[in-house]
Amino acid sequence: MAEQLHVKTSGEGDSNVVLLHGLFGSGQNLGQIARGLKGEHRVHSVDLPDHGRSDWLPQASIQAYAHCVAAWMDDHQLTNCCVIGHSLGGKVAMQLAVNRSELIHRLVILDISPMAYTVRRHDHIFAGLKAVKAAGVTTRSNARVALLAHIDEPSVADFLLTSAYTDESGLIDWRFNLAQLEVDYWHMLSGIDVQEAQGLPCRTPSLVVRGADSAYVPKTTKQDFAHLFDGLNVVTVKNAGHWLHQEQTETVLSLIERFIAP
Repeated sequence: MAEQLHVKTSGEGDSNVVLLHGLFGSGQNLGQIARGLKGEHRVHSVDLPDHGRSDWLPQASIQAYAHCVAAWMDDHQLTNCCVIGHSLGGKVAMQLAVNRSELIHRLVILDISPMAYTVRRHDHIFAGLKAVKAAGVTTRSNARVALLAHIDEPSVADFLLTSAYTDESGLIDWRFNLAQLEVDYWHMLSGIDVQEAQGLPCRTPSLVVRGADSAYVPKTTKQDFAHLFDGLNVVTVKNAGHWLHQEQTETVLSLIERFIAP
């Protein structure tokens, strides 16, 4: 399974940092964090399965993604890493820590909870993505118009377009596995699976960074995490929503740097 992941590595530091992006994204979406850390660390920006240039899986799930990341880390003999995950990537990072705590020296979770989410937040995005394919557009500008017919936030449309490419027929298509992600969407919303846990609570030092204006991580954060992680640190970033690493880059980067410093 390790061969299924596309990973871009930068930096020459002695310590390893693994970055895991969110749903519909790719490794480049945590570029601000990668650029900020590569001076002191060796940074691995991972395209999760079904995303970017990584291969697609027969079924999408947080557990399956965690297995793939663990297999890639084993293949490259990476242990004692700092793993940083945003949104879906944060859930994959948590699952990885619960399954294989020896792989992780520090865990940073950006604006996501380990609990199951019961509300579908992305139906309008799926509608927009499918509309682009149905329209058979040939330019990113036309793809953006099709997206904005379903999505009110231009910034979200621009984010999605980072995963667009032109196929052999000259049509705009998506690098992520759109059909499978929609079929398995509820798996993306599920809570952390403890069946493979090595022992709970996990003692990996962990930091949760939540956006003050985000609805993804409630104020009950510590209670929600307590059964999974011991010694949890929680920091709320003001004037930031779910995309806190883009909205307050310097603040988030400073928090991460202090937390993972030797």
